[in-house]
Amino acid sequence: MENAKKEKSNISFKTRTLVSSALFAALICLTTAYFLRIPVGGNGGFMHVGDTFIYLAAVLLPTPYAAFAAAIGAGFADILSGAAHWVWATIIIKPILVLFFTNKSEKIINTRNVLAGIIAGIVGTVLYMIADGIMMGNILAGFIMTLVGLVQPVGSFILFITIGVVFDKLKIKEIIKNK
Repeated sequence: MENAKKEKSNISFKTRTLVSSALFAALICLTTAYFLRIPVGGNGGFMHVGDTFIYLAAVLLPTPYAAFAAAIGAGFADILSGAAHWVWATIIIKPILVLFFTNKSEKIINTRNVLAGIIAGIVGTVLYMIADGIMMGNILAGFIMTLVGLVQPVGSFILFITIGVVFDKLKIKEIIKNK
């Protein structure tokens, strides 16, 4: 009887985690492709707040699930928004951003996750600069085009901190763990 209860609990956890990952992928897709989407530069890039939800997925979900949500959500956003030429870079870069965060802390906003947001913004910008340089055949041109996009990770970081503080006050992580 105890074994059956434990197995059911494990299946329930896996189901909740998978469904949560799918919801995050959808949220990442929508906020990247449609919500506050501002085209920048001549390279088909755009600013968005989708990374906010990549960061939130990273602190609320197990790392592989968060990475999957980031790749799928942001990749589909590129396709839906007419930037399909960025899909290959996006599905590589966005899951990397997840790796800097911790989901093991009781709080969303903690020292590691604040630093992770800053590092993820820098790493993401540099990796997109390299991808842009590869696509343009000129790393320097990619660097110049990507500098305009620095506003995007800053906006996502500010929104992540804001939502994270609210979620911490609501004890969202506690609620998730106890369900």
